[in-house]
Amino acid sequence: MTKTTRETLAEKVQTELIAYLKSGRPIGQEPLAQALDETGLQIQDLDRLLKIRFVLSEPVQSYLSELHDRLRRVKTDSAVERGETRGDLRGTIDWGQTIRQRYSEHPGDKSRFVTRSPTTEYQLPQNVLMKELLSIIAETARSELLEIEYQWRRDRWDDGNIQSFLRQYDRNVHLNRINVDSDAKVTAKALDQARLSRQPLYYEAYDLYRLYERLLERDFDNEHAGRVLLESLAVPDTATLFELAVVFGLLNAFSEHAEVTLRSIERGSDAIAVMVDSDWEYRIYHDNTGRLRFHESVPENDSVQYIRQSRRALDRHRDIMNHDTRRSLYSGRPDIVIERYPMGRADGQPDHVVLGEIKHTENRSTLSDGIYELMRYFEFAKPDPRYDGWDSSEYLLEQDDISVSGIMVSDGVIFEPEVSEPELSHLVYSRLGELSIDDLFMFE
Repeated sequence: MTKTTRETLAEKVQTELIAYLKSGRPIGQEPLAQALDETGLQIQDLDRLLKIRFVLSEPVQSYLSELHDRLRRVKTDSAVERGETRGDLRGTIDWGQTIRQRYSEHPGDKSRFVTRSPTTEYQLPQNVLMKELLSIIAETARSELLEIEYQWRRDRWDDGNIQSFLRQYDRNVHLNRINVDSDAKVTAKALDQARLSRQPLYYEAYDLYRLYERLLERDFDNEHAGRVLLESLAVPDTATLFELAVVFGLLNAFSEHAEVTLRSIERGSDAIAVMVDSDWEYRIYHDNTGRLRFHESVPENDSVQYIRQSRRALDRHRDIMNHDTRRSLYSGRPDIVIERYPMGRADGQPDHVVLGEIKHTENRSTLSDGIYELMRYFEFAKPDPRYDGWDSSEYLLEQDDISVSGIMVSDGVIFEPEVSEPELSHLVYSRLGELSIDDLFMFE
């Protein structure tokens, strides 16, 4: 069987992700953003990733390229400012108001005058919208873009042009006279005034601000928002693409074959999905250990030669690199972890844990490597002591009240184990649609 191509995987992942985001079905956006992020910033927030892609998008860059000339034609209104002075005259004397003021408040004081001074008003609704858009771009450029030291970012917006824009934003006389409140929402009047303007400085600002809103509202049916999203889904690693395709395949299969629904995920959660039915809650993690740990420290007792050699190697590495090395005989992280909790007890101990390894391969040797990794996960899995509710001192295999099973997902390797391993299942990517969530928990 031929491996699924990178192009097919990319299309599958993008289609599935857009479908999830459009539908409003909850999915863990922090782990998802990490998997899709190529910025090098360890981004854990999909909104943050979308903001970066918005600022780097073609329509925003096109708008900024015309900004310098367009700011010369910022719309203003003329107004008259009245003020009361004593002795020091500034502006034209308003004799009518002066006489009335003297008569009513300062009888006999001929040194008091009411004056009129012409002013230029910048605080117009369309100017506020335009300045708000530019403030979003400036804040993202300062806090995000200059930290991305990759050529693909410079090809879109190089350091020199970013700094030039920031100087213009900070120093432009017109922009400095327009105040925006970071806590206040842009008003409907500001949107309407900009939309109806004949100046591209304003009606294009309206289009871009609405694009920004649609991105954060997940309105990806909009053509321009959908295009920015697709640009955000660049995954350079084919193995990661395959893992995400498997995750979406499992989520779809579980939803199709059982009364299982996705549940809202709390911000900060490492889970990529949480599913529930009438009896159970399932927490699904991708490239994350969940509430487990897979780490075996080097024992202090070095009576075994292998242990002594391992300790010496770690000590030499520490000396060479001049930093302390975490002493471990083993450290791992499954591609997928599924924890099943009895309904209402999700803060306690799961009753069953499924560990998974995913290999984008049709090669039996690569599959063999994955099964070996899976067997090591079985042996070294322990509850993470950071989480309460279960005994973290023992390995999972030593705890009678927790079942452990594993899945090995490949792209079509023909494989039958030589010995019976009821707790191990081999799944083929192209047939994930036939799977139900109960199939993973048959081994108890």
